[in-house]
Amino acid sequence: MNEPILKLHWERFKAHVDLDMKTATQLLSPYCIDAIDELTLLSEGCANTNYKLTFKNNRTPIVLRIYMREQSALRREAEIYKLLENKIPVPNHYFADDSCQRYPHPYALIEWIDGKLMREVILSKNEQAICECAFEAGKYLNHLRQIKFDRGGFFDKNLNVRPFAEEEKYLPFVLNLLQDQIVKDSLGSELLNDVSSLVEKNAILLMDVDNANLTHGDYDPANIMVKTINDKWNIAAILDWEFAFSGTYLLDIGLMLRYSHKLPKYYEERFVAGLESSGHRLPKTWKKQAKLKDLLCLLQLIHYNPYTEKPNLNRDAVSLIANIIKDWNTY
Repeated sequence: MNEPILKLHWERFKAHVDLDMKTATQLLSPYCIDAIDELTLLSEGCANTNYKLTFKNNRTPIVLRIYMREQSALRREAEIYKLLENKIPVPNHYFADDSCQRYPHPYALIEWIDGKLMREVILSKNEQAICECAFEAGKYLNHLRQIKFDRGGFFDKNLNVRPFAEEEKYLPFVLNLLQDQIVKDSLGSELLNDVSSLVEKNAILLMDVDNANLTHGDYDPANIMVKTINDKWNIAAILDWEFAFSGTYLLDIGLMLRYSHKLPKYYEERFVAGLESSGHRLPKTWKKQAKLKDLLCLLQLIHYNPYTEKPNLNRDAVSLIANIIKDWNTY
């Protein structure tokens, strides 16, 4: 665990927004007029900008979250938080404005969650802590698996599902990505041929399934807050739902296990134990299916992040794909 893992060295999608105290006070005003004591940039994450706001009157801190990627992400995330209330630990939304009239980007005021990222716990190399967090992550992913929709597809801002177009389904999407010039250049001819062959031979495992569930779309230790309660690690909140859609939980498994080959074996074992703790049993080919879903995600990352712009992210994604090829017969 001494080499960069868990997206630690990835470049950001966009630079953080610089926020001064006057602007922060204006954005806060629809919610409260309490004087801000300190404005602290939270540096985690690759896309949106988050600031922790503390107050002079000792009001509980809150987070000011600025959405940098797409305008609809705020409303969609807020609706998902409502859907998950009392089911999955997520922060409360106190105020949201996606009109872009008060500020050039959509923004929200959300609950400050006390704790640390699960990624930090993993990097601490504390076996008991990692086991407890991984089990919890599996347990809550099993809860998400049970939140069903009539069909697979993408959410609008009101969580209505737009079915996948034919080219957006898993297999056609992967095949199209393998024809993309950025992907070809990044993989190189040998790895490109290996990936194409793998997809061709295992296409049946990439087929869409009818049972669509709430899929986080970025389910990994960098988006999970944890804390200790009575000397046991628990998930405090699952964050960043802007990529959520109606799909298969196998994709979220793939994301959570993306770096498992670089982590202790018990990380994966306890995560799977959490998934199956309520009696649900994973399908026989679950790991190959999950890795193929993650392959799609990695190819998409490469497409949007060429080496000339995001060399760290690009090389990491290529390395992860190469590992899928290398370890395929062990899954």
